[in-house]
Amino acid sequence: MNCPVCKTNALVAHNVTPSLVSQKCEQCGGQWISSTEFSKWLEEHRGKPHESTSPITVRLPTTDGGPARICPECGRILARYKVGHSLPFSLDRCGNCGGIWFDRNEWEILQSGDLKDQVHLIFSDLWQHRVREQAQAEHLQALLRDKIGEKDFTEIQRITQWLKQHPHRQELLAYVNASEC
Repeated sequence: MNCPVCKTNALVAHNVTPSLVSQKCEQCGGQWISSTEFSKWLEEHRGKPHESTSPITVRLPTTDGGPARICPECGRILARYKVGHSLPFSLDRCGNCGGIWFDRNEWEILQSGDLKDQVHLIFSDLWQHRVREQAQAEHLQALLRDKIGEKDFTEIQRITQWLKQHPHRQELLAYVNASEC
């Protein structure tokens, strides 16, 4: 198998963890984890049967630009899925064989954020929907911040937090909505 990034470098067996083997590119540091290897590791690691961990593939994966990558296992085009959780990268997954490509340090980042057990969920409709909602909320916040300025944006965030915790939140919101500020 050749690296989907470097294209000509052969992937070599590498122990990601004591019980998970990947195929790693020595040049770019990326690694391929086959669906079979990941499923076996997940079963051992979580103690749950494979059927309960089957991902639901997103109909329209996200794209980050850049050249399309080819699955080193079956030769199909890999689809990109945003990870979310404030992580600025995407994972590439083969819709045919289910293998996953991790660029350099992506597995380690997911591991340090306690997301390694949830990698298979990243490819689900629900996960991708939440990623899009988070991105939209961040975009709207940036637009508001640009419009009203940093000082007022900080103040409205403080007020919002105060309202969320207030025992009479509903009444206060109703008053603000009814009053002409």
